Amino acid sequence: MRRLTIIYLIMTMLAVAISASAGIQPGKKPLYDKYEKQLATITSARDSVRVLYYLYDLSDRRGQIKLAWDIYHTAGRAENVTAQLDMLRNLATFNSANDSIINLLLSYTDEISNEYSRSATRTFILNQQLSRKSRRPNDTDFQRMLLDSITRSHNLDGDDVYDRMSLIYQIIQYLGVDADGVLFKECLDRYGALVESLPASDYPLKNQYYTTAAIIHSRMNGNPQKAIMYDRKLLEIMDQLQLMYTKKNRKFRNYDINRFISYRRILSNYPGLTKEEIQEVTDSIDALYHRDDDVRMTMDANNQAFAFAYMAKGDYENAIPALKGVLKNADLSAYQKQKFNSMLIEAGKQCGDTQTYIEAMEQYIVHSREIDSLRKISMQREIMLRDTILIAPLLYKDQTYAKNRNINYVKGSDVALMVVATVLAILLLIYVYLYLKLRIKKTKERI
Repeated sequence: MRRLTIIYLIMTMLAVAISASAGIQPGKKPLYDKYEKQLATITSARDSVRVLYYLYDLSDRRGQIKLAWDIYHTAGRAENVTAQLDMLRNLATFNSANDSIINLLLSYTDEISNEYSRSATRTFILNQQLSRKSRRPNDTDFQRMLLDSITRSHNLDGDDVYDRMSLIYQIIQYLGVDADGVLFKECLDRYGALVESLPASDYPLKNQYYTTAAIIHSRMNGNPQKAIMYDRKLLEIMDQLQLMYTKKNRKFRNYDINRFISYRRILSNYPGLTKEEIQEVTDSIDALYHRDDDVRMTMDANNQAFAFAYMAKGDYENAIPALKGVLKNADLSAYQKQKFNSMLIEAGKQCGDTQTYIEAMEQYIVHSREIDSLRKISMQREIMLRDTILIAPLLYKDQTYAKNRNINYVKGSDVALMVVATVLAILLLIYVYLYLKLRIKKTKERI
């Protein structure tokens, strides 16, 4: 009996290893196998797309990367442009660091016949690439390429909203997400206004902006309320998409990992939350932890969510080891390290842990200086951009603005004409009054 148990355990471990190497979550392997067998019997490209989506939704990231290409090409045979666009965006997210694949995706995008879908998808892909590349602030070749594109590759006088969005996003990334200057804020606000003017079908661009804005406002000395607002918007879109996919019988699609990321970021902005909201967010994260393998693995490998929860609830003793674990991650940006050390300073102070307090304060100063250096570079770039391109048309020239500007101009002209007419009328009355007075005087003298 003991021997059979050992054999069973070994077989289970092998099954888990095989499914993991194939990019399948262990708990979903039976379903995956079922639809993989079903796929082999399907002759219709349209039906194949449907089953490939089942496999895609049952896979982890590694499996999805391979299946995304299969779905794209099969959707092409099925003339399913919506699925093709979906996979082009997903592939751009998976391969944002690979210029060769990005260029290939852009060439596929150029084959899309619908002008608006083509422009929106192209903008999304380029933004993904820029966002990834901008994580390397010392990449001078990328910065030169970006500046050349900003100054030469866009039509400042045109009315293409996607081209203008692409340009403004380039400026945001060129200035750097650690920027804090006037131009950076103007561009971020203007990009947000353009995003809000887009139709609901452009939700990928909305998601992309909300994520960027939430990250920027979540940094040290950011705006917790705005960051929370943008993550709430992301959660609303996820709910809408979940409902849409349920109606389309895409029954295995779920946004648990995406929801977790948004909830975790909301929790990182705990100073902007009430006690009730903190409890609601921690309860949501706990529910996701217990129902989704990806969320559980992410949380077990990274202490961020636990650290934020401890800090939000004032459990400083547990927050200290959690935060120290978070800070071991070499991939953290300077502003993230600054924020985590700020939390560690507070926790150390509250617990009377002098050593932790001093060490965190020293690191906080180091990372603050790094950010100050980045912001100086950003300010220099901002001055150069203001001298190089005409900012006003870039930020405000669109049909709505032009229309309002024309209306305001007409109104201003009308007011000016009324003022001139009134002055002339008054002068005429004065002239008539003086003329009549003079005639009356002369008449009296004759009499």
